Amino acid sequence: MKKIIIPFLLIFHFFSCSSNPKIKDSAEKHDTIPAPQPVKKIKEYKGVYHPGQFKNAQDSQLYTFNEADQKKLDSLYSQLLPAPYPNQTVFLDFKGAADYYPANTGFRISLTELISMELKNGFNSSIPYNYWCMGTEPFWQLQVSEKENLIDFYDPMASKFYHFPFFKAETIGNNTIYTAEDKSAGSKIKITITKENCSDGMSEHIYNYKSEVMLNGKPFKGCAAKFGEMKQLTN
Repeated sequence: MKKIIIPFLLIFHFFSCSSNPKIKDSAEKHDTIPAPQPVKKIKEYKGVYHPGQFKNAQDSQLYTFNEADQKKLDSLYSQLLPAPYPNQTVFLDFKGAADYYPANTGFRISLTELISMELKNGFNSSIPYNYWCMGTEPFWQLQVSEKENLIDFYDPMASKFYHFPFFKAETIGNNTIYTAEDKSAGSKIKITITKENCSDGMSEHIYNYKSEVMLNGKPFKGCAAKFGEMKQLTN
């Protein structure tokens, strides 16, 4: 009986020992298989850009670009704004794929298609503003935005921006009045917006407000609209 048991134990020991390495090898091979990468979804983004950072209008999320994409965007930005004030933004519309992991200033995104980069105006600005004012004789435009903490007057004839921090308005009768000052540049501005139908004289558009601007003692007259109203004019 002992002669039968001993060979059986030896055979069992041989197979059990020889099978362990196979199990180990299988585990090692399994560990080396790379994890599946998530599919990056390409979609359209609209918002504001200044060198190094993009702010998406839909959710106010901040994004940064890789070095090659940022170099391309910064070159276009410099063409639009040869002498920008600090952190001045432009409108950016593009398609890209986001990597959903935190970076120092937001999330990383790759540029797949550049649709447009242009100066902000009442029609393309996707960050809500209080008022957008404009005139035609001479041409000028003005953005009043608490969301972006700015009052920006743009004189396209001189390719010059006058930048002021946002100040809350004063209401007097039917008038909404903003006043601001840039002490470093020695500039002052007063904006009076009145609820009254207004024609820009260049199109059939009728705006809900008229605007009068006094910039460093020089008067400008034109029309004004709240966020969303100008886009309705094009529908």
